Amino acid sequence: MGRLLLLWICAVIAGGEFLNSGMVLAAEIKEGFVPPVARLDGDNGGKLDGNPWDFQDGLGKIHLIFYVDPDERADGEALEEALDAEHFPADQVTSSALVNMKATALPNFMIGITLAAKQKKFPTTTYAKDFTKHLVREWGLKDNAYNLIILNQKGELIYIKTGKPSPQDLTAIVELIRKNFVIAAKKAAR
Repeated sequence: MGRLLLLWICAVIAGGEFLNSGMVLAAEIKEGFVPPVARLDGDNGGKLDGNPWDFQDGLGKIHLIFYVDPDERADGEALEEALDAEHFPADQVTSSALVNMKATALPNFMIGITLAAKQKKFPTTTYAKDFTKHLVREWGLKDNAYNLIILNQKGELIYIKTGKPSPQDLTAIVELIRKNFVIAAKKAAR
């Protein structure tokens, strides 16, 4: 029993240190929070074309970031359809679909085939692979899950959801995006 308690204490201490070193997003969920830079490049991943991915590439637009375990991708199908039906203008909304490659036993080549097909279906979405659970560590995203993060035009967090969005979530997400169009339009008109 003492050994189990010691292991638990070590895990808590390591977890506390881990929280201090990067898992800020989950603890700092509030309007206006800007996530720390978490670039996918080199050994930790990147875009399908081999270039680095960085959320700051979406500055100036509303940026929807989907961080997904391939085994949980079905959780986002209704959201994909709802967003696609809205036809949000590409000059105002951008999206990134980031695949947590370490969260699945599926072979990388199979995931690559699926992503290539998705890229054809959604050509304005940036697809990238995370080979090392980099965003799980750096942003505190839930591992082995479907995560949605929405950033405004300044890169500030305005929404985060883990798991399958409910019908109410879908409505709220679409309305949030529309609301941020209005905010941006009012600021531009000043």
